[in-house]
Amino acid sequence: MTFTAELDSRPGHSQEEERLTVCFEDGRREEMRLHEYGRVYAVPGLYEDVVQRQLACASPSELAGALAKEVEAEGSSLADLTVLDIGAGNGVVGGELQQRGLTAPLIGLDNEPEAGLAAGRDRPGLYAHYLTGGLEDFSIGSLVEDHELNCLVGAGALGLGHISAAGFDEAWRAFPAGAWLSITAAEEVVSSEGGPLAEYVAALRRGEHDTEVRHLTRFRHRLRMSGEPIYYYVIVARRSA
Repeated sequence: MTFTAELDSRPGHSQEEERLTVCFEDGRREEMRLHEYGRVYAVPGLYEDVVQRQLACASPSELAGALAKEVEAEGSSLADLTVLDIGAGNGVVGGELQQRGLTAPLIGLDNEPEAGLAAGRDRPGLYAHYLTGGLEDFSIGSLVEDHELNCLVGAGALGLGHISAAGFDEAWRAFPAGAWLSITAAEEVVSSEGGPLAEYVAALRRGEHDTEVRHLTRFRHRLRMSGEPIYYYVIVARRSA
């Protein structure tokens, strides 16, 4: 399917309000919000064209690169990890991990029903299982046990309006001692402006919740359609006893 994606570059829109127009080769034009992920994933290649190429999203590569660096510093590699990928989308993060040495198929989870279909279409074989719903809809402990998971990843997992601090902590506590965590979080979540999520991240940084933060770096997550940068943090941590 051939298309071009035109972004609405007018300033003043929040991330949730950003819009684009998809112009297809047959003359059809379809307008949608970027956060209407079901509609975006339904067009093969659209997510990568808009988010990864035009808006230069760096979260997947930052998450995977930071995790690989910290794991290797422990004398191990991504080949030793079995991963739960939350907010997995169509598999961009999983693909980045695979490029850096991950060999075991991932377990994917996303609220958007179209995401799993897109991941199977775009990256066949990357996920052993792909679950549709939120963290609270599944027994993460059972998933960890059944698939011997030892790593939790999520690009934008701790974004405002996404996962609650309590829900995330319950999922992370299901992982065994020595398990790895690699996430990217909205800038507000690593400041005093993010409410309970910010308090939770601050607690992680203090070594609470049986977690040792190994890496915390601010980076440019992506551009807004109007051109201004959006900053996130990448956090890599390990579960202690």
